[in-house]
This record gives sequence, C-alpha cells and structure tokens, in this order.
Amino acid sequence: MTSQRDTFISNLFERAKLDKDICLISVDMGAPSLDIWREELPEQFFAAGISEQNAINFAAGLSASGKKVYVYFMACWVARCFEQIRYSCAMAGNPITVLGNSVGLGYTPAGPAHNPTEDIAYMRSLCGIEIYSPANNAVVKELVNLTCEEPKLRYIRFERSFPQELESFYLNSAVDSDFLNKGSHILTYDAGSGGEMSVCIFSSGYMLGRALQVAKRLESQGIDACVVDFFRVKPATLSNPRDYDHDLIVTLEEQTLPAGFGSSICEAFVDAGVKRNILRIGLPEKYIFENGSREHLLNTNGLSVETIYEKIINKL
Repeated sequence: MTSQRDTFISNLFERAKLDKDICLISVDMGAPSLDIWREELPEQFFAAGISEQNAINFAAGLSASGKKVYVYFMACWVARCFEQIRYSCAMAGNPITVLGNSVGLGYTPAGPAHNPTEDIAYMRSLCGIEIYSPANNAVVKELVNLTCEEPKLRYIRFERSFPQELESFYLNSAVDSDFLNKGSHILTYDAGSGGEMSVCIFSSGYMLGRALQVAKRLESQGIDACVVDFFRVKPATLSNPRDYDHDLIVTLEEQTLPAGFGSSICEAFVDAGVKRNILRIGLPEKYIFENGSREHLLNTNGLSVETIYEKIINKL
C-alpha cells in the first residue's frame, strides 16, 4: 500500500512536470518519490538538509516571487519552525503548503520527540491556515489538485501508515473539490435503525479505523452509531450541525486533548449555536516514553477499542 506521503509527492510531481511554478523543498533525503524530483526536475526541487526553519523562510521567499511552494518534513518538526510559519507565511500572506509526515504516534518507537501529539493545537492557532488530516489516498490525491489550483497557507498531516480498511472508503464517491469543501463525510453503520440511543463519533486519519470498530460494537448492542470523517480540522465547519441529533457526540483523536481535534469540534457546535452532549477521547496529557508498537501504545494509553467503547457506554 503506497504511503500518503509518496502518493502526494508522486502526484504533485506529475503536476509539476506541466507547471514550472511548482516547487518542492525537502528536509528528508531518503525516499524514491523524492529521487525522481531530484533527477527529472532539478530546478524545481530543493534539498534543504536538516534545517526546517531555513526551509520555511526559503519557501516564503519563493512564494513571494510567485511560485507554488511545498515544504516536506517529519510532522514532529513543525513545532521547530512554528515561528517562521507565523511570521514569514501567515503574517506575510505567503501561501505555502506544509507537508508533515507521520502524525500522532506514527514514528513509535522513536520516542515522544518524534511523535507530534499536540500539533493540531498549535498549528490551528495560526491565523488563516487550513489543516487537513486525510483518511486515505483518494483524499490525498484530491488535496494535490486543491493545493495546486487554490494556493493557501495549509498544513497537511500525513499518516505514516493507516488501516487497510480505510483505503476502500470513497471508492464509490466523487472525491473532488466539492467533497473537500464540505470538510467532512459521514460513514454510517445503519445509523437511525431504531436503537434506543444513538452515538456519532467524529475522528480523522488513523483513528477512523478504531472509530469504525467501536461503531460496529455499539450497533451490535442495539445502539445506533455513525462515524464522521472530519478530515478538514481547520476551518472546522458543520454544514448541517442540527442533523447531528444524537444522544452523544464523541470526538476521538490521537492527540492530547487541550486545544486539539475534539476542541475544534466543540467550537464548531458552539459557533453554530447548537448544544450537544459531547465526550472527548484522546491521549493522556503526558509524553509517552514507553517503547512498543503504535498499536501497543494506543492500547495502553486509553485508546484501545475496548476502552473507547467502555468510555462511551459509561457516558451514555
């Protein structure tokens, strides 16, 4: 299964062959999807070395000169160049696209320094930025088109790996600009089938896999459940917020809770003037130094399918 990073960079390469204004700046040196840029589009590819802050300032300069600029590095280093993104891009109005690879616990077991579990919180504080967390490569491919055709300051959060079942989503749906403009998509398991209670789970990216497993279990217990792929974290908008008339709204994220994904959903409901019973579920507010696989660390830090299910039942 092709990674989200390679899918984006490879599809961007095809666009770049036809548009000389597209430029890619990379802090990472070791991917075949980057090698083809280096070999075939050397005037549109820049290897910045391990210098994320300089890469952002360089990108801002290229953007100011009319280029469509993409900067790629590990998502954990977005915090390192937050100041440059704020001053050189957000304040200066330079519409670059920041590609952050491996969000949440994706680089486990490299330790907490490599696992950005607060990046939604600080990145969404920037004025004018858009943030996307795609579920699969169908959405990733359309994000290439969006960023090329409508340059803005954006942060795209790539999963290093993602559950196989997520790749089949949207096969029968038109993933186009209208799809992205909605910001979210409802994935339903017989919601509204007549259960005594109903739950709607909002999630994005990797955690959608677990959200769907929990929804299936709730359905098996006679509780109507649906899952919302909320892939555009900012701006967080609900096209029809009053449609989410459930007994419980759940937000599920691979982030610490303060100012994170769940906070964004809560704000969307508040801004729409709609009161809902909301349960936020995420990682504990601590840095995880324990070694282990991503699955193990999720399971031992409150995000196992069983624990998520129990938290929802207790809240109901």
